[in-house]
Amino acid sequence: MDNNATEFEDIRPYNDTEVPAAIERLLSEPGFRKTLKYFFPKVPIEVTEEKLRKIKTIKDFQREFIARMVTAIEGMTTKGVTFHGLENIPEGTGYIIVSNHRDIILDSAILNTHLALSGRETSEIAIGSNLLIFPWITDLVKLNRTFVVKRNLSVKELMVSSMIQSRYIRHTIIDRKTSIWIAQREGRTKNGDDKTQGSVLKMFNMAAEGDVVKSLIDLNIVPMTISYEYDPVDVHKVREQYNKLIDTTFKKNKVDDVTGMREGLTWKKGRVNVTLGKPINDQLAQMPKAPNKNLQYDEIAKLIDKEIYKGYILYPINYVSADIVTGTQQFASYYTDADREEATAYFDQQCQKFEGDIDIQRKMLVQIYANPVFNSLGIEH
Repeated sequence: MDNNATEFEDIRPYNDTEVPAAIERLLSEPGFRKTLKYFFPKVPIEVTEEKLRKIKTIKDFQREFIARMVTAIEGMTTKGVTFHGLENIPEGTGYIIVSNHRDIILDSAILNTHLALSGRETSEIAIGSNLLIFPWITDLVKLNRTFVVKRNLSVKELMVSSMIQSRYIRHTIIDRKTSIWIAQREGRTKNGDDKTQGSVLKMFNMAAEGDVVKSLIDLNIVPMTISYEYDPVDVHKVREQYNKLIDTTFKKNKVDDVTGMREGLTWKKGRVNVTLGKPINDQLAQMPKAPNKNLQYDEIAKLIDKEIYKGYILYPINYVSADIVTGTQQFASYYTDADREEATAYFDQQCQKFEGDIDIQRKMLVQIYANPVFNSLGIEH
């Protein structure tokens, strides 16, 4: 048994010995069975049950179930998924894959599905405890190599939790040579403006000693970019932004999170691309030393952002949106009249789902698609 098992017991993913019991618990849950029927409508539930009960390892669960389910989601809701940069994470080394965050579940699930179907070892995934709404969701994600990041803690509890999380990350990458996927910020970007939080980088280093840069080099940071032609939860994000605008005390509840997860899985996404960048170790090693640690983390965050922006795949709707926001034809060469009509029709359709000031929410919606263009080109916005 891992010597760190006790310290990490309440955040770690499941191991192979826990697979059969967790699968039995899943099969007894109506919510999970409903999920099976939705994504595998042509497969009798008894057939899926039999296949699941034969699974005895995490690796087989990911390859035989999770990868099949994500592939089904891709077939139902996308026009295809492309993947670039797998050669940037050779096997035998642990990496921390720092990703922009658009969808609650699919960002990391698409990455791991591609890894699993390529015969590669999958990464572990960081997930906020606020999303573990039902016990069966906890079972499902822990079978999928997810470890828990605790949310809604007091300041003292947060410090303790962050230290344990930092130790877990460093142990997983450096000692176990296993990669980890983690979002560049707490929660998804709500407006398409992907920015790495310095606090995330600080957490990486809480359990380290010595130089900030050297400690981050030890983790082999790989920037990852996921680009959806149609953000699967754009309406959900606009509603949250709008509610916070009209009521500064607004806070999401569990129903909002459940809705966001469901919409992300089921709504159309168009084309999707994942790009894994090269590890930034060489760039980190050449960074000038900042006057203090906070400034150093800020500069490193900007470096990660720059690499994430390089990985963007920009679609016509992004360029149309950028021209709408700027009131120009600056990007007209990147789209046709038909593209603009299609984007406008899409925005009209999504705006029918809003309540309140539609003009404000439409601007928020368009901004989600415009900001990646501005970030990619280094345009202030």
